[in-house]
Amino acid sequence: MNAMKGFALFLAVTLCFPALAGAFNEEDGAIIHKTFTLHKGEKGNPFTLHYPLELTEPGEINVYLKVEDIDPKGNIVNFQPLRAIVVDARAFKKMEPSEWKQFCVNVNKYNPLEWVAGDEIRSFVKGVKSLFGDKEKPPAYFHGQIAFGVAGRGESIKHAVDSVELQKTQGRYVVIVRNMVPVKATGGILIRYPGKTWDFDPTVERYALVHPDLAVEGAALNSNGRLEVKLANRGQGVVNLGHWHRAGDKAVTLVARVDGRSYGVTLQSFDRNRQLRLSGGTLSYVFENIRIDKSSSTSVTIDAGNMILESNEGNNTLEQQLGGPKLTGLGVKKIVSTAARKPDLAITSIRLNPGKVIEVEVQNKGNAGVDQAFWTSGNAPHLNLKMNGNGWANVSLVMVDPARNLTRPGGTAVYSTGYVLRQNAEITALVDMEGMIEETDEENNTLKVMLRP
Repeated sequence: MNAMKGFALFLAVTLCFPALAGAFNEEDGAIIHKTFTLHKGEKGNPFTLHYPLELTEPGEINVYLKVEDIDPKGNIVNFQPLRAIVVDARAFKKMEPSEWKQFCVNVNKYNPLEWVAGDEIRSFVKGVKSLFGDKEKPPAYFHGQIAFGVAGRGESIKHAVDSVELQKTQGRYVVIVRNMVPVKATGGILIRYPGKTWDFDPTVERYALVHPDLAVEGAALNSNGRLEVKLANRGQGVVNLGHWHRAGDKAVTLVARVDGRSYGVTLQSFDRNRQLRLSGGTLSYVFENIRIDKSSSTSVTIDAGNMILESNEGNNTLEQQLGGPKLTGLGVKKIVSTAARKPDLAITSIRLNPGKVIEVEVQNKGNAGVDQAFWTSGNAPHLNLKMNGNGWANVSLVMVDPARNLTRPGGTAVYSTGYVLRQNAEITALVDMEGMIEETDEENNTLKVMLRP
């Protein structure tokens, strides 16, 4: 299979026909897969995004863009006003390795409601005329451009890099995306290239026609008394390969909670062979570090941080009583004694302050405080935030409540997101998304509101 055919197959798999996603070989290179917003621009003063690439070997750069929405829609009917350009780093002022690294990290860090990057970034970028050069003889660093911009229609461009060119460019390339007309365009960009770094943004999943559905379908003790769980993807869609390349607080996790103690493992570890990637995929996983010798209240949650957009979020957790006589493997619903002294975290408010900054209020409604160890152990619960159904932030309890007000019954913490809301948005907040804190009421940890600035 040649490189372009392979890329076309990957596009069909990823963006159009997710059920066939297993056909793509991720060893073919690195991926940038993100959403974009091109705010209004004008001729001579375009709104510009840059996507730096660092090639590690010869091969093809393949770029695919698709606009999902144009605002206002009436302005564009039969022409494509947006541009995607492929250049190498010689199009910019000469950069030392450290400057290139800084450019890659900072190039698109700007306020999306303002113009383009900033003086520091603009200082690297040459003018439009020198970027494109003469039509008859384009500069050596210019490797082509395409027009795009019709909503619902994708466009692609490719550039082959041989070993001679790779040596000249040091493997540094940039895909430039420009808007020179007074419209706002949103959509997705997919870049495949011979490199090592994946840059995946899960917000691209909202454009998929169908979605996966991860479920915990069983939990029992194996012959060695270890916790074994049965997992499945019951949705019509696939799990994006990018999730296997995310780490830290962005990783997809499988969390088991036994008698209030939590054990977590990331997607890369519990599904090394990507068995849950395809629709209908199943997997058995054994928590080797969890041995249950007595009757224990047990819950297992897949995708505890809600990183994956699913068709059904209601089957991600299974609660059972395991380890006692005649209870092993039975689906017994956890029973919480109302007389027990336990905390009860609740999202009591999602609101805008006078400056239109989003704030979230968390209150401990229980008759006991949250254990102070959660502030010092390095394994704290999190506050998960979504905007319009898309993952926005995971904030540690240490940051939500630095004063530790929730360590006492009736204590309240107000977390300021720092985000100024400029248009209507549905905000969802979930506290203790991992289920690490044993509470008297687990049903009030989530709140969803519509905010209108």
